[in-house]
Amino acid sequence: MSNLDVLSWKDFRIGDYFRVEKGTRLTKQNMIPGDIPFVGASSKNNGITSFIGNNACLHPAGSITVSYNGSVGEAFYQSSEFWASDDVNILTPLQHISMNSMLFILPVLKSVGRRYGYTNKWHQDAMSNDTIKLPATESGEPDWEYMDDYMRQTMASMETAINMLQDVELRQHSLNLSSWRSFLIQDLFVVTKGARLTRANMIEGTTPFIGATLENNGTTAYVGNTEHVHPGGVMTVAYDGQKAMGKAFWQPKPFWASDSVNVLYPKFELTREIALFLQPLFWEASKPFSYDDKWGKEAMERTPIMLPVDAQDNPDWEWMQQYMGRSLNDAERTVEICRLLG
Repeated sequence: MSNLDVLSWKDFRIGDYFRVEKGTRLTKQNMIPGDIPFVGASSKNNGITSFIGNNACLHPAGSITVSYNGSVGEAFYQSSEFWASDDVNILTPLQHISMNSMLFILPVLKSVGRRYGYTNKWHQDAMSNDTIKLPATESGEPDWEYMDDYMRQTMASMETAINMLQDVELRQHSLNLSSWRSFLIQDLFVVTKGARLTRANMIEGTTPFIGATLENNGTTAYVGNTEHVHPGGVMTVAYDGQKAMGKAFWQPKPFWASDSVNVLYPKFELTREIALFLQPLFWEASKPFSYDDKWGKEAMERTPIMLPVDAQDNPDWEWMQQYMGRSLNDAERTVEICRLLG
């Protein structure tokens, strides 16, 4: 999907392509329960604030509603008959315009609406005479075909992204935990306590200093101290800290671990993917402990974690590697699609 070249767009008067009408007042007391959308000055739920049975002042499906009061400029495409409040203007196309082209116009209308506010309302006449920038054909008319095609591609990409997210969610919830079994952490790792280093004694440098935090891969500073540096390719787990206890991170390069952190040296081949799979399992395993009952070295060594197993009843590292590899690939593709949709 190509990027939009807005520099080549032209100005078009709204009233030349839409009939702009003001909505009709309907108080809560006079609303009859029903299934007809009542569109008000709202930025949520497609502008729908209620469903009513009143049908005296309905507008046709295929129109756009634009708030001129309250949430000024909020624009929505209405796919069914509706009643619009008197805080809303209705844009009914003077010629057939596809739903995709109408959806294309919505953020353009919203952008123009930013010029207005509570004290300078976007009334019917002003809206009709305002111009919006749109792609144009060589003959100088709005390029409805281009807008339709662009939105068709955008919506297809969004559907793909949603399907990817659903696939990841399904995979996360389809793990068969009945075949997992528990392993003591000490049977999987050599647990080493971190070393205290005060702010006053820190030397400025580029080595990550790992503390008891939930963010930034555990890094709270960068130091030049070298006395207690651990190699990359291991995991860190906070055993202290009121909120961070149990937070585990994969450390890809050498680091200094604070005395609120345990360093886990694997007794197996630990990859980034396997470490990412294990991280939430350590968080879960830490729950029986608290700030007053720290998850110290000895306690951590004796704590079990649940893992999937292979035919020999050993941890199935290959399965964990493949599972996280697929999940990471799905996530990267989804991020790329979202970036393109931008």
